[in-house]
Amino acid sequence: MCGICGKVNFNESPPLPMDELSYMCEKIAHRGPDGTKKMIREKIAFGHTRLSIIDLESGWQPISNNKENIFTIFNGEIYNYQALRDMLIKLGYEFKTQSDTETIVHLYEEYGEDFIQYIDGMFAIALWDEKKEKLLLYRDRFGKKPLFYYFDNNELYFSSEIKSFPKKIIHSTKINIKAVFEYLNLGYIPNSMSIYEKIHKLEPAHYLVFEKNNIKVIRYWNFDPKINNSLKSEEIQETVTNLLDKSVKSRLISDVPLGFFLSGGLDSSAIVATASKFTNKINTYSIGFEDKSYNELSYAHMVSKKFHTNHEEFIVTPNIINDIEKIIWYADEPFSDASMLPFYYLSKMTRKHVTVSLSGDGADEIFGGYERYIGKRIAENFYKLPYILRKSFAKLTKNINENFEKNNKFRKIKRLSYPAYKNHEEWYLSFLKQFNINSQNIHKNKFLTKDFINLFNNETKDENDYLIETLNEIKSRNNNNEIQLLDILTYLPGDILFKSDRMSMANGLEVRSPFLDKDLVEYAMSIPQHFLFEKNKGKQPLRKIFENKLPPEILLRNKEGFSVPIAKWIKNDLREMFSDKLLSNDARIHSIVNNQEIKSMLEQHYNNNVDFSVKLWNLFCLELWAEGNNANIL
Repeated sequence: MCGICGKVNFNESPPLPMDELSYMCEKIAHRGPDGTKKMIREKIAFGHTRLSIIDLESGWQPISNNKENIFTIFNGEIYNYQALRDMLIKLGYEFKTQSDTETIVHLYEEYGEDFIQYIDGMFAIALWDEKKEKLLLYRDRFGKKPLFYYFDNNELYFSSEIKSFPKKIIHSTKINIKAVFEYLNLGYIPNSMSIYEKIHKLEPAHYLVFEKNNIKVIRYWNFDPKINNSLKSEEIQETVTNLLDKSVKSRLISDVPLGFFLSGGLDSSAIVATASKFTNKINTYSIGFEDKSYNELSYAHMVSKKFHTNHEEFIVTPNIINDIEKIIWYADEPFSDASMLPFYYLSKMTRKHVTVSLSGDGADEIFGGYERYIGKRIAENFYKLPYILRKSFAKLTKNINENFEKNNKFRKIKRLSYPAYKNHEEWYLSFLKQFNINSQNIHKNKFLTKDFINLFNNETKDENDYLIETLNEIKSRNNNNEIQLLDILTYLPGDILFKSDRMSMANGLEVRSPFLDKDLVEYAMSIPQHFLFEKNKGKQPLRKIFENKLPPEILLRNKEGFSVPIAKWIKNDLREMFSDKLLSNDARIHSIVNNQEIKSMLEQHYNNNVDFSVKLWNLFCLELWAEGNNANIL
């Protein structure tokens, strides 16, 4: 795992001074703590910070072909590199190193831009063809590894993280108003947007070509799964088992110590159980909380005991959250998934023992693990009731006092009543949103300032919300598993994988996700829905596969997630900090959010009237990001 950065300029030589390239590398040094290499040629500058995983001695980058006219830098892992290497040797290519990176330049020599079709892995790749004077940027299929770029006329900058771009670029571009809007709704910035107008994300499964002062962005993998109604239960279990075995086995290849995140949930436990087929040396790492209702360590202990793992654990306490400003800096963009806190500390603890860790990310999306999938099914039936009954139910639940306990049933009941006024599709989208602001009637929103609303309307020109746009595009394909696909295309890269990358890389730790193997994902998304869900529980294929391999307590558990007692922390330990940051006269969020609304939310939350923790945490993280980057939101 590494950090990459660079610049191409067709009109200036050298494209940038060495001190500027050094600055870019320095800002992403945490991604590659083992060392930095830089290269400046006539039109190209490449910088690479390395976390050594494969070929520790000779795998330094940039790496070139034997003619030294093709160069690449690479962030990630190529899991099938040994097979690719053998294939390329048979075709006559000579290798200078044992690294997976070198396969990239030779694959490009053989197959051109389509070389990416042969790679199984997670990656952000920059490749320079000196003869054709062409830069290629690639990002992996699911968005595990980040890649940003800035294009202005004849020059293009790129980097693994925004903070790496030179200050002159950051200072010359405005805050992206549409990105702020989406952040308020989602807690992350999606799609190709970044928090800055002129800095863009390369989207998953896309590559960028920069030549002759022009850029074009091309999709190289179209994920359009179709349900296979001919599948049988036994066939599904056998195929998923084989694909998961293959995926886990390939992700155990490492020249450095390797471990496993173990939450005690089904997903991470399944990865540990699968890995036990191939190795008897398993290191596992877990995190817990002082609040017993959020502490899942007892389940992790069960799995550790069964597979005789070398187990370590860490307890997160509220005073530790004083590190939040540093964590926000590592996040790079406004981001408000509170589980980034324990993930940061879990990564920090894990890195003391190993350099690579496997996780269970992706299982919920491909096997239907989220409670909201079941909720949508219930909501669809609820919506069939007469409107008067739905409305009456909603009135009864409206004033129910929510406590701050985990898995609060009253909160779930209130959310269920939402379709009294909306259809089940809108209900589901509301589950994915934190503020649930509609772009089409934003002018009616009392929470937002008039200045923000006016600027948003002027700049977006009645654009649809990101989730609606994405869902409409999915529906146009007549896909039968719309909501899972929606999560794979939005929530997975925007939140889950974003969090995993930033918090692990902050600690120089590589995280691998076996459930996000391309072949496994494509097959899982072809499974008919009735095989995934049973008795209001998803992930039935996994539950059946591991029925006799994992403790029954693990198999029968409901989805918990990496939840955090943030509501209680805001009310108690972080109360003063939140009030100071959100109500300060100098608070930067006051340009977009009415101060009185913030004050009202805080008061209601402190008095146990309504749990506003998600919204308050969203604003708190945005404020800390703006302060840390000296950014005026408007």
